[in-house]
Amino acid sequence: MGSSQYDLTGQKALPPPESLFERCHWLYALCREYLFRDHTPEITNALFPTGTPADGTRILELGCGPGLYACRFAKEYPQITATGIDLSKRLIQRARERASNLRLHNCTFIEGDAQALKELPHSVDAVIVSRLFLIVPDKEAVLAEIFRVLRPGGRCFIAEPTSGFRTRLPLGAMWLLARLTTSPVAKYREPQQAEVMPSADFVELVRTPSWASVDVHYDDWYQYAICQKSELQAEQPSRSTS
Repeated sequence: MGSSQYDLTGQKALPPPESLFERCHWLYALCREYLFRDHTPEITNALFPTGTPADGTRILELGCGPGLYACRFAKEYPQITATGIDLSKRLIQRARERASNLRLHNCTFIEGDAQALKELPHSVDAVIVSRLFLIVPDKEAVLAEIFRVLRPGGRCFIAEPTSGFRTRLPLGAMWLLARLTTSPVAKYREPQQAEVMPSADFVELVRTPSWASVDVHYDDWYQYAICQKSELQAEQPSRSTS
């Protein structure tokens, strides 16, 4: 056995907790399809302000789940390439099946952690992030990774909910389902409750990287940030992680 199976005290290390997004992947996919707000118009206006994206535009959807936006934009704009990244193997599989059913050859999905992205073959022109900061532990790391993989002049669209009850419902339902179907009750890595980010904290978070511009606005249910990297920003080399 490799030494990685043991902790610093020499005791056999316990496996990491399971993810609710693995066990209840189908429930989350249903919520994503039918309960969550569809931000397609807002994303289009934010990322492609001049209208149709240019040929060869590369977009990245972080925390893509079943791949709704990556597939939608790949289908709407066949001249672009779309990539979705999510930590859940089963949700990535659902996303790949969606792309296959739609016969999308310009859309791919990768299993990965938004807090420490694997090496990408190239920088990206636009990043989509929706509801990810509700559950990710290291929000600043996610923003740093977004900034790193964006090309100079690239844009990022971020959407986070502001309604407490509606926000907590999906994660609460997954916890309830897991407790009813697991005996004894397993431990999961997600928090017991999704917490809405206060507007002041949201603004402080999205302004963490050295963006050229940040536009924050709100509606009845969501807060949004459109962030743009400077055209003069030196392009960062991709960083591989083990």
